[in-house]
Amino acid sequence: MTEQMPEETLIEAGDTAERTLGSESLEERGLRKPHHVAFGNPTEAAHQGTITVSKANETVFEESVELEANASIVVSLTDLDTYTTCVTIPELDATEEVTVEPGQFTCNVARTTVSIQEDNTLDSMSVSTRMACPGVVTETALTDELASYTLGHDPIPADTGEFSHTLMLRNPSDKTWTTRILVENDSTTQFDGVYTVEPRGTVLLTFSEKGTYTLSMAVLGTETTVTEQVTPKNFDCNESSTRAEIDGEGELTANTVSTLMACDSETHSTNKSSE
Repeated sequence: MTEQMPEETLIEAGDTAERTLGSESLEERGLRKPHHVAFGNPTEAAHQGTITVSKANETVFEESVELEANASIVVSLTDLDTYTTCVTIPELDATEEVTVEPGQFTCNVARTTVSIQEDNTLDSMSVSTRMACPGVVTETALTDELASYTLGHDPIPADTGEFSHTLMLRNPSDKTWTTRILVENDSTTQFDGVYTVEPRGTVLLTFSEKGTYTLSMAVLGTETTVTEQVTPKNFDCNESSTRAEIDGEGELTANTVSTLMACDSETHSTNKSSE
């Protein structure tokens, strides 16, 4: 849906107009924060231009503005996705296009700025960091390779008699999908991973500390989600794993299986898509 704005918005010298785009889902779950896209005029002359934001080739925001000296407009992207921002200034015959990818949403303030330069051109700069963001992981599972991460002790201390639980997400299809994995313990998010999973790529998470976890997996673009529960009993087994798979349509299936020599076996499966 495109947000309809006035024909042209005047932003006075030194002011910043703020806009919010999306359902603010990043405020509800996970460790990542919104990404801010700015169109700024740090020069002393006024300029007229248009900022457009699109995703999946559909325009979701557009506004024409007149920026006086040192004025700007900032659009906050509040849902995790891939966005393309285009700024155009017809009077200068200038256009700048930038892409914001899911990995550029971190636990810190992240910002992409398109600015008018003194030579009447446009320039862009993105600032996004994962410093001091434990549990925020952005990685690619390459074709026929494994992207792995351990939550807790790595490796598990020897001679403790403790077992681990693993989450394995596979993509046997011939397409590349972007996925998000959330791990919550007592309603607190401990892990927020965005993985680009290439054909036959695999994501492996190892849980080395016994606990109760909610594992939520989603495929960005198809809005398919699955959720699995892991309890302390899963860590009493010789082998316990949650296995998820993405098909060629971007649909997810998942199941949790525990096998044992001296513990109770529990198996359950989930296949659910969000509405």
